[in-house]
Amino acid sequence: MFLKIFKTLGVRLSSAILSLLIAVVISQYLGAGGKGEQGIIITTIALILIFANIIGGASLVYLTPKLPLKKLVLPSYVWSIIVSGLFAGILLIFPLIESKYTIHVALLTLVNSFTSVNTSVLLGKENIKAVNTINFLQVALTILFLLFFFISGISGDIYGYIYSLYIAYALTFMLSSIFLKPYAVSKATDHAVTYRNAVGMLFHYGFMNQLAHITQLLSFRVSYYFLESYQGYDSVGIYSNGVSITESVWMISGSVALVQYSKISNTADKKFNQGLSAELLRISLLVSFLVLIPLVLLPGSFYSFVFGKDFGDINRIMWLLAPGVLVFVNALILGHYFSGTGKYFVNSIGSAIGLVITLILSVILIPKIGYLGAAVTASVSYLATSVFVTWYFCRESKIKFIDLLPLPKYFSGYYLSLKQYLCKKQSGRK
Repeated sequence: MFLKIFKTLGVRLSSAILSLLIAVVISQYLGAGGKGEQGIIITTIALILIFANIIGGASLVYLTPKLPLKKLVLPSYVWSIIVSGLFAGILLIFPLIESKYTIHVALLTLVNSFTSVNTSVLLGKENIKAVNTINFLQVALTILFLLFFFISGISGDIYGYIYSLYIAYALTFMLSSIFLKPYAVSKATDHAVTYRNAVGMLFHYGFMNQLAHITQLLSFRVSYYFLESYQGYDSVGIYSNGVSITESVWMISGSVALVQYSKISNTADKKFNQGLSAELLRISLLVSFLVLIPLVLLPGSFYSFVFGKDFGDINRIMWLLAPGVLVFVNALILGHYFSGTGKYFVNSIGSAIGLVITLILSVILIPKIGYLGAAVTASVSYLATSVFVTWYFCRESKIKFIDLLPLPKYFSGYYLSLKQYLCKKQSGRK
């Protein structure tokens, strides 16, 4: 299992570096305003994708080992089409983004949601390698074609980014379909399940889980829309880069949670799942802390050099975000325990608490202190969500809060295991 985590972390790290490169390229070529437009576009795609994943996301991971594949994939595709079309109309009526981007956002969401369906099934089959390959290639292809469009001069504005997304999403969808093909031709395990039953179960498990993701994403990113409304795209661009760098530490807990969720979804032993989640949380907290420290210590002049002269305030944003980002590792790891055991309501309540706090503080702080207010708002929201999810886990598992912290006594065993592994590898080479 830990080998899968390390491999996943390696892919996430590579993807994070490429995502950072995307931010650098857009910031250098288009400035803070262009980066702000990109932030709004990708946030809106992510928001619609969460609604598409109501019956095509985590519920697919949970149900894939339990139901015939064809009864899950087709309804998920149809739902993706419905949601993308519906939101195209909604965005034309309620313009969260400029109308010229609406159709592009709807189409990009549709293709990406098809890929998400495929990768969710692959994750349910515990094919972590295929999922990692698809996730990495999506980012790699985006930066590759973004550089091509910008350097060649074919499309040196925000549309260069949009066209890059089209190519990356389309190619990774085709690749994910190839990876899915061997499972599609396998025999169904339960011929008694009808499409109606399958859709009902997808909605039952997916709605509560995605409700948590919807409220979570809104609590994370609704501040982008407040910033754009009060201070324009420049503030969104500066803030989004600060958020991207600080939240990059979540790739550690995200890598852990991907393997954790797949494992828990295929394991019925409650005590094992609780102990595993506590162990993975301790590791994630320690490693995240060690990664976060150097990121926030870098001076503003460094970020001005990397992104451009408009971005010198990024380190101030990161200092305010860092406490909440670190604490939120609890919600990421323990939240996947609740998702893997079908208790989606816990994550939904926690995310709803965070969203309420975000909405209240955004109205109060963003008009007064701009993106610094957005950073304070986000940090407090992360803290509130994490406190609730951690409290509920401790109550259910009977594990004390102090036993979730990365204390030295828990890591002596990991050190010995690593030492034995390295000695075995060294002796094997002789």
